[in-house]
Formats: sequence, structure tokens, C-alpha cells
Amino acid sequence: MNVYLFPIQVAILSFVGISTIITIPYMVVQYMKYGSISKFRTLILFSFALYMLSAYYLIILPLPNPDTLKDATGPFMQLIPFGFIHDFIIQTTLNIKDFHTYLPALKQSVVIQPFFNLLITVPFGIYLGYYFKKDFKKTLFLTFLLSLLFELTQLSALYGIYPKPYRLFDVDDLMLNTLGGIIGFFIYKHFLVFLPTREEIDKKNLKRSQKVGYIRRIFAFGIDYYITLFIAGIIMRFAGIELSALMFNVILFGYLTISHLLFKHTIGKALVHIKLETEKNRSYFVAIISRYLMLFLIFSLVGIVNYFFEHSYTNGIFAIIELGILLLLFIDALLGLGRGKTLFYEKISKTKNVNTKRK
Repeated sequence: MNVYLFPIQVAILSFVGISTIITIPYMVVQYMKYGSISKFRTLILFSFALYMLSAYYLIILPLPNPDTLKDATGPFMQLIPFGFIHDFIIQTTLNIKDFHTYLPALKQSVVIQPFFNLLITVPFGIYLGYYFKKDFKKTLFLTFLLSLLFELTQLSALYGIYPKPYRLFDVDDLMLNTLGGIIGFFIYKHFLVFLPTREEIDKKNLKRSQKVGYIRRIFAFGIDYYITLFIAGIIMRFAGIELSALMFNVILFGYLTISHLLFKHTIGKALVHIKLETEKNRSYFVAIISRYLMLFLIFSLVGIVNYFFEHSYTNGIFAIIELGILLLLFIDALLGLGRGKTLFYEKISKTKNVNTKRK
């Protein structure tokens, strides 16, 4: 069993690193498409990515020493269909009349290997039918392509990395893998008894998007923050001056203010489908100016206090002031969770973030 457990362990370790890379793009796509992120959809898609990674590692690992393949003479291909049945008949220790031979026979490679090749693509068929909504013909075709990719990967000696193939291109594997995907397709409907349908997931996702939460807002601000860094870099390059914290704040809140006055949203907010609105009796221009002027002053105050904190010999008082400002902002954010996520500068400026994603 170690020959199967080792690739899965490597896949899990690899997935930890890969998931950190794909998380941000995944969030962008989910917010753009649905206006919110479903935990259940995330579980499905990330588990699918882990499954595909595990399946791939299972057909290439463990990697051999290249020196052991230099004198290999083959054969490198097995093109006779149902050869696994012939191997089973010749090599099995099974005796139908002897019950004691059943369990030892199941542990033989002539049983385990075909069963593994069948089992490895069953989840693929389930995912295709359940989440990706593929019909039988597409599932059959896509599973066959996946199996063919596996076999060609082995035949190509891992895309030419090794001097000769270290695993056999087997037509039986192609057949069993394809059959596994078909089995997965036909059994996925039984899972619907316990799991929500794709349509139910989408509907719940769109319903959740009507509320603009903190994570969504922070994500939008993060996008705008890095856009501002890019803009500031260009300005500083052509101006030939060093970027200071105060200058960055000017550029950041200038970008936020101008974007909202012109478009009622920034690039970050547009990507996650939110915009700013004001109360009916409130001038939009005055509301936006007051909103971002307050934030600019707070950010600048924190920056000034931090400067004295780093450059003063008696910096204890500045540390307390900076900590106090940040603590007040944090408390306001916590209180906002209980009052509809309305923060102090939103109450004063009479502005709020609203969803723009429509059903």
C-alpha cells in the first residue's frame, strides 16, 4: 500500500503550497461571478484540485534513478485488450472452492492494480457529473482524455526527462480508467441525497452577495491598495523622488476619491460587485470627500505617530498613542459586526457599501 500512499502524501504537501498561489485568483473569480464566496463550493473545487494532483502523482511516482533506465529494453507498451484478465487467470492463487484463498488473492497485484486503475477515475466522473454538470458523452470523452494523458505521460518517459519509459503504456489501463469515470458518473446522483445541487449552491451564493461583508470589502481594498502602489511607483519614477508614507496616503486617497466621484466605485470594488451610496438627502460629492478625508487624516496620524515612535528616544508615549488609535479602529470594526457593519466614518459621512451583483 505504500506505493499508493506515498504519492498521495506528496500531493497533500504540494497542494498546501499550490493553494496559497491559487487562493487569490480563485477569490477574484468567485467575487466576479457570484459576488460572494461559498464555503461549500470552495471545498468542492479545492478537493477537486487535490484529487487531480493526487491522481497525477499516482501515475508518475515514485521516480526512478535515471541510471537504472539506460539499459532498459522494454517492452514499453501493452496493446492487447483484456490482458489483465489473462494475467489474473495465470497468476491468481484464488480457488473458488477454497474460502481461505479469497483474501490472499485480493492482495495480489493482478487484482489490486486493475482495481486501482478502475478506482482512480471514479471521483473524476463524480465531479464531472455533480459539479461540472457534464452529460454522459462528455464525461466519457473527458475521462478517456485524462486516461490517455496518464498513459502518454508514462510512454513519453515523463515528457523526455528520463532516457526511457519507466512505466508501461497499457491499453487495459486506458479501458479501466475510462470505465471508472463512467461508474463515477452513474453513481454521483446518489450523493445528491446528502449534498446540495449545483443550482442550490449558486442560488445561495447570489443570495449571500446581497450583504456586503468585511472580507469582501477588505479584499476590494487590497486590490485598490496594490493598484495604488503601482500608480505611486510610476509617479515616483518619473518625478525622481522617494516615496514617503504621507505621499502614498495622498495618492491612495486621491485614487479612492476620484474613482468614486467619477464611477461610484474603484477597480477593486467593481471586481467584487460593490459600490458606494449615500443617504437621499446627502450630497454625493460632500459625502465622498468627507469619507475619504477622515480616512486620510487617520492614516496620516498613525503614520506621523509611528514616525516619532521610531525616531524619538522617549517613544513610549507615541507607542501608547499609536496603539490607542489602532485599538479604537479595531473596537469600531468589532462593534460594526453588530450594527450592520457600519463603521464610524460611514456613519459620519452617511455612506455605505451596497451590492451591485444582480441575479
